[in-house]
Amino acid sequence: MKKLLLVHLGTLLFLQSLSPQIVLKEPLSYRLAGYNIDAKLDHVTKTVEAKMKAFWVNSSRDVVPDIQLHLYMNAFRSSKTIFNIESGDSPTDKKPEYGWINIKSFTDQKGKDLIPRMEYISSDDGNMEDQTVLRVVLPKPAVPGDTVFINVSFETRLPSEIIRTGYSDDFYFVAQWFPKFGVYEPAGMRYAKTGGWNCHQFHANSEFYSNHSVYDVKITLPKEYIVGSRGMLIDEVDSDGDKKQN
Repeated sequence: MKKLLLVHLGTLLFLQSLSPQIVLKEPLSYRLAGYNIDAKLDHVTKTVEAKMKAFWVNSSRDVVPDIQLHLYMNAFRSSKTIFNIESGDSPTDKKPEYGWINIKSFTDQKGKDLIPRMEYISSDDGNMEDQTVLRVVLPKPAVPGDTVFINVSFETRLPSEIIRTGYSDDFYFVAQWFPKFGVYEPAGMRYAKTGGWNCHQFHANSEFYSNHSVYDVKITLPKEYIVGSRGMLIDEVDSDGDKKQN
């Protein structure tokens, strides 16, 4: 019996067979962020181990001293997060029921360790138990036109109840599972009076907001699984009992 894994990347489509794929020579919008991710599913521990190279372009006229990223999976880390408080649908007290994302390493393009520059912020409600927004102070502020490159190694555990993400038996809905840039809004954009990051905590009644991005993703998982997502399938390789899809 085939098992199913759905991956939300904002998004890509990985299937065993595809209809003709449309490839545009020119993107329909300017890509201000990009993600290159190599991920592996451990179906025993219900975790995804991954390495990510990502970039963000400062398209504003501002000098930006930091970056802010969503760590959406931390909404399921405990019953005290803003998501669980607002939804009233917290996980059980059993630790395996929780979901989370742990940063294992975080460096810039030059290999400088940025973990000492990290902090979790909760500007919406001041809840220090909520770790769904990560702020990283840059070694050097990003001036207009700069591109910020980061290298992140992380582990994500899926919650056992599927509420926007999670798993049930052999079905995995892997959504909002990786560190994801917020949106830097200069003054005059939408409702911004001054330039700053729009990077809110993960609320129960909210949608996801991010820049159009480019993705290059490799997924390694047991051979019996079928992967579904949106995007263009590059290749599929069987190796040592595992199936890798790009």
